[in-house]
Amino acid sequence: MNDTAGSFLFRVWPYLALILAAAGFVVRLLLTSDRLPAVKRVLPRARAVFLGGWAWRAFWALLVAAHLAILLAPRAVLAATRTPGRLIALEVIGFAVGLAVVAACLRAAWLHLRRPMRGGWSLVSDVADSVFVSLLLVGAASGLLAAGIHRWGSAWGAATLAPYAASLVHGQPAPAFVAHLPLLVRLHLFAAFAALAVFPASRLAAFPILLAHRAADAAESALAAGARPLGARLRRGAVALLWPDREVRWIAKAAADAPRKPAVADKGAALWARSAHEGAVGAVVKHGGKAV
Repeated sequence: MNDTAGSFLFRVWPYLALILAAAGFVVRLLLTSDRLPAVKRVLPRARAVFLGGWAWRAFWALLVAAHLAILLAPRAVLAATRTPGRLIALEVIGFAVGLAVVAACLRAAWLHLRRPMRGGWSLVSDVADSVFVSLLLVGAASGLLAAGIHRWGSAWGAATLAPYAASLVHGQPAPAFVAHLPLLVRLHLFAAFAALAVFPASRLAAFPILLAHRAADAAESALAAGARPLGARLRRGAVALLWPDREVRWIAKAAADAPRKPAVADKGAALWARSAHEGAVGAVVKHGGKAV
């Protein structure tokens, strides 16, 4: 392999695949924000084609666990393969799991081709599923052949793939760890990253998309519930600032305690009535008690 191809495959392609996967996942989240019933209708077909029964899921889980052990705990894997007996046992178990995963990929491809989509048909989803299943099959078959032809992969894989994965995580890819590995191993790596890039467009991505929508709804509900007391407190503070209750009570009390002055017309009428009454009393007294 020349330097240009090796630089792209082992320096650029892993990050490009991650960017494509993240962008595709975000786009599907935005497109399905108001179409959750359509997403739920895809789940039975995705479960039947890609996952199958509990036995197929167990084989997939064992395969993922084996790869994570090699990448995350390479020292433990190397320590477990120091003796020939344990090394052979791990190789046999790994080969059996890989064979079962290849059978699962063939089953998924067969079900995808012979079972048309019920309740709606999507050309984009069918093409994405075809590409995704094909990449899974290429990755599983190349890994199985590499384990069969180039033996003791659990030992040299921990010594080469784990440092390469660590260099990718730290943002300083070191293709020297994998550039000179056998062609089947390099094909296995390329197919794995390509399947990751295509995964958001497949129907299998409906499971994490639905979980993401539910998590977003739960977070929105929790945020709204927590914001209600804060909003009420802010409103009370704003009302108290714009309309202070103490000053309003003081003004109302001062207006109530102030003496009420009679109107001018009422005062004149009262004085006139008093003068007439007093004149009548004076006339009675003057004429000996007889009113004139």
